[in-house]
Amino acid sequence: MSSPAPVSQQSRRISARRSLIGSIALIALCVLTLIATLTPSPYVIESAGPTVDVLGEVDGTQVIEVKGSEPEKPDGQLRMTTVAVLGAPGQPAPTTAVFAAWFDPTKSILPREAVYPDTQDEEGNKLMTSAQMSSSQQEAIAVALAAQGMESTPVVRISGVRSDGPAAQLLKPGDRVVSVNGTESDEVPALQKATADTPAGGTADFVVERDGKRTTVSVPVEQKDGRSVVGIVLTPGFDFPVDVRIALDGIGGPSAGLIFALGIYDEMTPGSLTGGKRIAGTGTIDQSGAVGPIGGIRQKLVGAKEDGAEFFLAPADNCAEVVGHVPDGLSVVRVSTFEDAKHAVETIADSGSTAGLPTCTASERT
Repeated sequence: MSSPAPVSQQSRRISARRSLIGSIALIALCVLTLIATLTPSPYVIESAGPTVDVLGEVDGTQVIEVKGSEPEKPDGQLRMTTVAVLGAPGQPAPTTAVFAAWFDPTKSILPREAVYPDTQDEEGNKLMTSAQMSSSQQEAIAVALAAQGMESTPVVRISGVRSDGPAAQLLKPGDRVVSVNGTESDEVPALQKATADTPAGGTADFVVERDGKRTTVSVPVEQKDGRSVVGIVLTPGFDFPVDVRIALDGIGGPSAGLIFALGIYDEMTPGSLTGGKRIAGTGTIDQSGAVGPIGGIRQKLVGAKEDGAEFFLAPADNCAEVVGHVPDGLSVVRVSTFEDAKHAVETIADSGSTAGLPTCTASERT
């Protein structure tokens, strides 16, 4: 009969066994964490994005420039707000990021299909958001000019061209489309229909205006998802009586329309619209001046406060999402039209407060 091993030797064996088990568990945890990190999730995460003062400069370039007028040095701010999105086409959100976002009240998690069409790829998404931004800028300019008694002429422009589409190297962003296959119109649906009615394998004749000259461009038509397409994005635009340019790259979507309109109006009129106050906001805008709802307003409120805004212009139709989510120190004004927003900014400039202005109330909370 063998004698038992010394206690110290047993302890070493037990310790070695535990160390081995711990090492295996740690390796397993690392592997699982790596898998979770690399595994894409079917969700989109929205968080506060950067804000931009449209009265100022970005990388040394004035955001809003009106030809023939010298921009005054702004003594206030009009900040457009953005949402940072993780989970867009081509940029899937890792499972670990989604898990972490559940515990962050400043972030929102949405099913990807609720935000992006299943058929949309990365380039398609970029073209869409770029087109929305282009359209919002055009509408904003038209609204700001109308507020000063100036009229703008509706046109249709190309805002994007797919790099792998039939129109690549033939049509360019910024081209004004006069007609397609003889159909002349200043409305997007009519020109889209003229393209869609062209049989796949044929050509669509585009009359476009580029650099002040008109030319006819024949573009091959292909079949995609059961439709005849040439790989371009058409958006409503305008010919303006003055040259207004907005220099802002890398940001898409339609939600800066309201702030652009206010910024353009401020640049074209004497004095300071803001009165030195730091005002942020969001909202789409159409030619009539109506302000529409946007996505991610809770994240935009957070971003505005983080970047020093004191006041925030919120679309009336977003008020139910605003209530209960306003950061401390940020005052929210409810707006439905450009005139509402202009009046709010003027009131804030004069009084330094939102007293007497409409805000989002608890009765609107869902």
